[in-house]
Amino acid sequence: MSDTADVQVEALAEPERNVRGLFMAGLALANLGIMVAFFAPLQNLLPRMSEQISGPTGKEAALAIVTGVGVIGSVIGNPLAGALSDRTTSRWGRRRPWMLGGSLLGFVGLILLPNMNTIWSLTIAWLAVQFAVNAAYAGLTATIPDQVPVRQRGVASGLVGLAQALGPVIGVGLVTFVVVSLVGGSYLTAVLFVVCVLPFLFILKDPQLPEDQKPPFHLGEFIRSFWVSPKEHPDFGWA
Repeated sequence: MSDTADVQVEALAEPERNVRGLFMAGLALANLGIMVAFFAPLQNLLPRMSEQISGPTGKEAALAIVTGVGVIGSVIGNPLAGALSDRTTSRWGRRRPWMLGGSLLGFVGLILLPNMNTIWSLTIAWLAVQFAVNAAYAGLTATIPDQVPVRQRGVASGLVGLAQALGPVIGVGLVTFVVVSLVGGSYLTAVLFVVCVLPFLFILKDPQLPEDQKPPFHLGEFIRSFWVSPKEHPDFGWA
């Protein structure tokens, strides 16, 4: 079999080998870091930043703008990064580049948050954080079907669920009781995010996707994929 065919099988075939405990630990830690990056700002830092900029009487409206616009980064970043990572042919693999890029951009965005002095600059910074962290999260989530055989996915999902439950508690707790300043809390969140996610990049074996195996990407089809007809699928429509 040719080298290209070997890579193709490794990149696209259903995983059969059991993953190691180190993989599971890295996967859980990375998910914990993602949750810290999401919830420490949402539950603590952004409300305080909004009040600092807009005052006690305008903080609710300011926070609504920041978080409302930020949702766009989440809605777009996760599925778009996931679709593009499926088609990434980097020699570093399909998922690793998106996890690395998302982590670095998210780190920068979190560092910038406390330095924003208007609601719109804070909104743009949070939008960038949401997009970046969701891009990293999309790559991370895809490693389970990529790498973990069916017989181990229950364990992997359980560890991920545990990490996702602990992440908000740890993140919010640290910026509430340990590092209470806005600058310090933002910097701590940024550091925890990358420290938790980056080790998994060295654990992950992410084979390269051959160029001739890359599926085409059509923006129109991508957008239409989000539509589910309530007439054809009424149960889903009602839900």
